[in-house]
Amino acid sequence: MTARRPPRRRLLLVGLGTPLLATLAACTLNDAPRREFHLLRDPDADTPPPLPPAVDRVLLIDVAASPTLYESDHMVFSADGVSRSYFQFAQWSERPARSLLRLAEARLAGAKHFRTVALSSSGVRGDLLLTLRLDELYLDDSVRPGRVHLAFTATLLDWRQRKLIARRSFSAEVNAPAQDAAGTTAAASQALGGLLSKLVPWVAESVAAG
Repeated sequence: MTARRPPRRRLLLVGLGTPLLATLAACTLNDAPRREFHLLRDPDADTPPPLPPAVDRVLLIDVAASPTLYESDHMVFSADGVSRSYFQFAQWSERPARSLLRLAEARLAGAKHFRTVALSSSGVRGDLLLTLRLDELYLDDSVRPGRVHLAFTATLLDWRQRKLIARRSFSAEVNAPAQDAAGTTAAASQALGGLLSKLVPWVAESVAAG
């Protein structure tokens, strides 16, 4: 028994409809706002500062809870210098507090001042514990040029004796090359690199001072 062939008119409509639907879909995708993802970097990682003599101790690093506004992957700006808002279509590819932890670990390990530098979650047994808390990271869009504010607090403990060695707040302001997400990322990375250049010798000197 021979199968019935569909009417030629129906085949023609299907054939014409497929590229039309594809064209409409493409237009919809192209017109939709594109979400951007950005990553904090350390531009000064290859220029370690001078340090005291190395010590045979293990340094662990951890991150403390940030203010709720920054416990997110959303980028933050201030339209009036007082209030805070999230960028609508721009996000960090990882939470800034995690980037701070990752880049600080790399910096301290690269300095080769301690026998070992590791995350507190690694299972390594440590002598010292450095905790970092991101306090703020935002673009001040109320000034021209826009300015990125970055601040974090570092707490250094003698982990074996559960004793506070030192605590310090680090902060920086860097003008953004453009008042957008890419400009914010560039300025934030520059600010972070500069602060890590201060953090590493502070940790080393604090340990030496006891």
